[in-house]
Amino acid sequence: MADGQRIKIDLPKVPLLLCGFLAGMMILFYGAAVFEPLVFALFIIALTAPFMLRLRPLIGKGLAMIVTVLITMAVLLIFFSVVGWGVTRIVQWVFANLARFDAVYRQAEDWLAAQNMPMELFLPSSFDPRWVIGPATALVGQMRLISGFALLMFVFVVLGLTDLEGMGRRLARIEAERPELKISIVAKDVSKKFGLYMKVRLVVSIIDSIICYIFFRLMGLDEPLAWAILVGTLNFILFIGPLLVAVALGLFAAAQFGSLWMVLLAVGGTTAINFVLGSYIEPLMAGSALSMSPVLVLFAVFFWAVIWGIPGAFIGVQIMIVTLAVLRVMPSASWIAELFSGADPDAKQAPGQ
Repeated sequence: MADGQRIKIDLPKVPLLLCGFLAGMMILFYGAAVFEPLVFALFIIALTAPFMLRLRPLIGKGLAMIVTVLITMAVLLIFFSVVGWGVTRIVQWVFANLARFDAVYRQAEDWLAAQNMPMELFLPSSFDPRWVIGPATALVGQMRLISGFALLMFVFVVLGLTDLEGMGRRLARIEAERPELKISIVAKDVSKKFGLYMKVRLVVSIIDSIICYIFFRLMGLDEPLAWAILVGTLNFILFIGPLLVAVALGLFAAAQFGSLWMVLLAVGGTTAINFVLGSYIEPLMAGSALSMSPVLVLFAVFFWAVIWGIPGAFIGVQIMIVTLAVLRVMPSASWIAELFSGADPDAKQAPGQ
């Protein structure tokens, strides 16, 4: 590094740190029923706390908390209701059109036979409706399990918002005694970036849903509104969400149209829309405030997807935002945050330099 600085690594502690990390990941994996809603609750508290603090001078502390909790509950209820409606509509269409999936399977079998590639080399020779019914039923079941998850998360949110003021006082006293701790700085930084991140993702997802709805209507896709809602929702899950949409939409289009060109149109058009929004519109809205190495984003999404499944993929980027914020205030580890921030060092220079 510059000026003769060197990164010092205490090698004897590396195995201990690795064992601690693995033990922590095992605890998070096997305790997902508790830790998942807790992490989501902390995320929601970070989003809603600034709003509640702004309300306090206007309507009082107690009423501000009640209004914040009611608005949060209403937003979550509307979100889960809309997503649940879209998923239910698509699943109902699938159940009513199982014969179309069988027809597509037969077409694929005939095409493979014409290429001297028997279907048995890839899949069983006959279509089994359970291949479609099983995932569809599991998806509906997951939507029902969300109610228990949301209830526990809501309890954590209420308790967290109730203790927010007391936590702030205790934190100020601790930081006064130990100035090296910069928890309040990290908390403010994380809250600000969480708000910007969700605002950008929400606006992009709404635009994505509207454009995809128009696109699906023009191509004659059944249940266009349900699919547009699903596309916009899964847009919150980077990488994995668009991939799931592409696979599910491709199978749906194949069953409805029975044409490879229509499948390519549906999947290719949706992918192109997501690419343009994610590569051009989203960076214009977020600027450099949320800049993060693409490698780190990809790692965060897939790593937490392995630990907690789809909820982990959703919250992975937010966890990485917290991690970088913590590293940024640690003198011995700030270089890691700078390395993976994804920011252009030249952008910090004054114009004309």
